[in-house]
Amino acid sequence: MQNSSQSDLLYSSFSTDDYQEHPPLSSYADIPCLAVPDGNAYSVEDETRRLKIARKAERDKINAEIKRIANIVKKKGVAVGFKGKVASYNGFKAKRLPDFVQTLLTQSKLLPYRDDFLERGDGLCRGKTQARSKVILGYMLSAFVVHCNVNNGHIVVATRHGGKNVTHDELRKEVAMRHGVYIAESTWYFYVNRLVQCGHIESHTVSVYEDGHVASFHAEASHKYLSSKLMAMLGADRLSVRTAAAKHDVDLKLSGKSFKQKPRYASSRYRQDGSLRQNMPVVKPSQELLALIRSHYEREAYYAPPN
Repeated sequence: MQNSSQSDLLYSSFSTDDYQEHPPLSSYADIPCLAVPDGNAYSVEDETRRLKIARKAERDKINAEIKRIANIVKKKGVAVGFKGKVASYNGFKAKRLPDFVQTLLTQSKLLPYRDDFLERGDGLCRGKTQARSKVILGYMLSAFVVHCNVNNGHIVVATRHGGKNVTHDELRKEVAMRHGVYIAESTWYFYVNRLVQCGHIESHTVSVYEDGHVASFHAEASHKYLSSKLMAMLGADRLSVRTAAAKHDVDLKLSGKSFKQKPRYASSRYRQDGSLRQNMPVVKPSQELLALIRSHYEREAYYAPPN
């Protein structure tokens, strides 16, 4: 792979407006070991096992890609760290981020070393955070603030079609490209849970039900918000940061981009503008439909980390 294409690997999903979503797990029929035998149907156990194998293959591929990016950045020595530069293979010659992001990045490096950072407010005495944990938390905070809307703390990327939520895998890629460090999936979610327990991060799942010819379900990247307390610790309430963020919002609007997200509707019944299609009756959920939804989640009752 050429360096020119490698530099766009991390931000390809952010810079383009039209991006291809991952297919649902039930569409991994191209894997030879998962092919359905002729004349036979999968049982619930076989289907669950098939989904587990497909999910593990997908996760292994993503983790290997993130690790490869981290190794390349570390080997070439192009990690920009906590500097206000776009993380890429160009190093410090890359494009600059808005000026107020440098303040947030500096605080992201220093904030984990504060004694009250992981204070839960329940009155219980806990041991001090290890030095390794402080470093990892600093890496994670730097990925959050780079893709954060300073006005409300929403971790989102502005596009011409509105705000696009950022997945945890994309945030891990940001850490790998920015610092040349690979954070394992289990380690990442361990510290995310720590931040959630302390009230620093709030997450809401986005589930879409398609009521077309065949009932199907899929999940999009969840809404992730940094709390107002954490944003204040990062310096987002400073006058210089708020003024620069307001100027950045104006520049985004002039370029046709926005953080605002449109409501999500089932594509079979609604147009893109949210209006109902003509001659399309509104089907209310019945007891049979609720039973179908419940059985769907019972069949896929296996551990899968959220996006």
